[in-house]
Amino acid sequence: MFDNYTWSDKLPDKNLEVFDENLMLFFATMLERQMIWYKRFVEKKPSPWTKDDIFRDYKFTNVYRELDRSSQWQIKNIIVDNDMTLENYIWKIMVFRYFNNPETFEFAKATRGWKQGIPDLEDYDPEKFLNMLKDVRDSGDKPFTNAYYINSGAAPGKTRDYCYSHITLVHLKENIVKLIKTVKNADTPEVIIKYIKTFPSASDFIVHEFYQDFTYIPKYSKRGDFMNFDQNDFTNVGPGASLGLRLIFPSMNKKDWKEGIKILRDLAEEELFNMGDFPYLYWSKKKERYYVNFQCNITLHQIEMWLCEFQKYWKMTIGEGKQRSKFKPKR
Repeated sequence: MFDNYTWSDKLPDKNLEVFDENLMLFFATMLERQMIWYKRFVEKKPSPWTKDDIFRDYKFTNVYRELDRSSQWQIKNIIVDNDMTLENYIWKIMVFRYFNNPETFEFAKATRGWKQGIPDLEDYDPEKFLNMLKDVRDSGDKPFTNAYYINSGAAPGKTRDYCYSHITLVHLKENIVKLIKTVKNADTPEVIIKYIKTFPSASDFIVHEFYQDFTYIPKYSKRGDFMNFDQNDFTNVGPGASLGLRLIFPSMNKKDWKEGIKILRDLAEEELFNMGDFPYLYWSKKKERYYVNFQCNITLHQIEMWLCEFQKYWKMTIGEGKQRSKFKPKR
């Protein structure tokens, strides 16, 4: 699968069952990235937070997606809100993730007065939302995230803003009740994934993002009966994660990739414990605040995410791959 790349000759021997050096590096980089977060946001130490040149100078996502800036905004502004109707609540969670850009919704909140910067479900007007997006662009900002590709194939020949305001979000609004019923009645996570993939602009990636957002609901809100599954019940294996698995389990076949993620999840606690304390931020619903606990609590989702980041790190160690964005902390 990876034989045609310029760096393919640097991959471990594909006859090996496990490449121990990369197995240890996978967990070592996971720990180092989490310690950067801990030193920066918990201990509030000045930069640099690491001696690793790659982590110091280039952007990498957090080990826990919910610690990233966009997810933190979503959690604090939407997911902890227990007062909305369930339909309005799920609507706002998903509208936010389509754009994944807090600045867009802070702008809308300031200029339109919409709570959380997102119009309520029953008040959604495609033209008004499109005008808001235009104003965001006129202000010099981009309404969509730069973190991942935004699929606008649902409206060929139209702008991305039109596609989402007039097709993607309209479809979501019209099907929100059916979506909630599907999630609540699903026997497996795959039922949920399959249904959301029928939505306009719903690629494998963004559907997986919605699933992960749904796993936050019982953790951060009082709506614990919304979905019967968590981050250990489902994860996808995207291109980045598959390369990460190839680096660690060189001879593993594609059909066994999900099992490979489970193996790494099961190894995580012991390996990270052997390397040192692993700080984890968890939420107390009773006290409505975060606490730090030195336990791993690694799920399939964190393993899949870190496999993606790990292969990017590996490429940088060999001087290959797409140039990473420079890391310039705002504080």
